[in-house]
Amino acid sequence: MVSKLHAILTLGRISNLPTIWTNCFAAWVLNRIGQNIPIFELPPSDSVEVLAFDLSQWVWILLGASLLYVSGTTLNDAFDEHYDRKYNSHRPIPSGILSATSVWLIGCLEMLGGAAILYFMVEVSAVYLVALCAVILAYDAVHKKWSGSVVLMGACRLFLWWTIASAGTDFGNSLSPLVYVWSIVLCLYIVGITFVARGEATGQYPSMPWPFLCLFAPVLVGFYFGISSQKWVAVFLVSCLAYLIYKGLKEARAKGPAIGKSVALWLALITLLDAVAVTFLAPAWGVSLILFFPLCLLMQRYFAAT
Repeated sequence: MVSKLHAILTLGRISNLPTIWTNCFAAWVLNRIGQNIPIFELPPSDSVEVLAFDLSQWVWILLGASLLYVSGTTLNDAFDEHYDRKYNSHRPIPSGILSATSVWLIGCLEMLGGAAILYFMVEVSAVYLVALCAVILAYDAVHKKWSGSVVLMGACRLFLWWTIASAGTDFGNSLSPLVYVWSIVLCLYIVGITFVARGEATGQYPSMPWPFLCLFAPVLVGFYFGISSQKWVAVFLVSCLAYLIYKGLKEARAKGPAIGKSVALWLALITLLDAVAVTFLAPAWGVSLILFFPLCLLMQRYFAAT
C-alpha cells in the first residue's frame, strides 16, 4: 500500500506543485490589479488595497489546479506505457507497482475532478479551462512523437494562468495586459526547460541557442520592468533568477544526470519567476512567494521533479 501511494505521488510529480500554487497566485493578482493598465506599464503599488481574498475560494483554486497538474503528469505515464516498458523499466507501470488501467483511471478522475472544481466552485472561464485540458492531453499524447510538443508544454502553463486569472464572475474572460505579458514569458521559459529536458534520458545537450534564450525571457522582461520603474527589490530578485538559471546551464553542460538536476532547479525557479511578477505590484506578497522555492527543492529530495 505504501509503495503504491508513493508511486501515485511520483506519477503526480508533486514536488512541482508549489510552482502551480505560485502560478495561480500571480495570475490572480496580476489580473485584478492590472485591469485597464497599458501593456508594459505598472500600476501604483497601493492599488493592491482593493484586493479581497476569499479563503474558501483559494482552497478550491489550489485544489482544482493541483488536480489538473497531477492528472497531466499521471496520464503522461499512461500514454508512455509502451515506451517505458522498453526504455524506463523503473516507472510505476512497467515495474508492476501500478497497472496501466489504474493509472488511466486515476489520471482521468484527477482531470475531471480538477476541471469540475475550477468550473463550478471557482467559476473560471469555460473557454480557458477547456483549452487547458486540451493542451494537457495533447502534450501527453504526442510529446514522444513530435519535437514541437515543447510548445504544448509551455501552453499548459499559459492556459493555467489564463484560467485562474478568470476566476470569479467579476472579469469573465477579460485578461489584463500584465497577465498576457507574464504568461507568455512563462510559456517561453517552460518551452526552454522542456527542450533541454528532452536530452535528460539520452544525455544530449541542445546545440542550438534558442532554448537558452527562452530560459532568459523572464530575466529580460524583469530587468526592463525593474529598471524602468526603479523597483529595486524586484531587480534584485531578477538578478538572483538570472544567476540561478545560468548556474543550471553550467551544470547541464556536464550532460548525463547533470541535465536532470538542472531541469529540476529550473522548474523550482518558476516560483521565483512568479515572485518577480508579483513584486512589481505588491512587494510584500511577491517576496513571500520566495519561500516556495526552497519548498520545491525540499520536496524534490523525496519525489522526482521530472
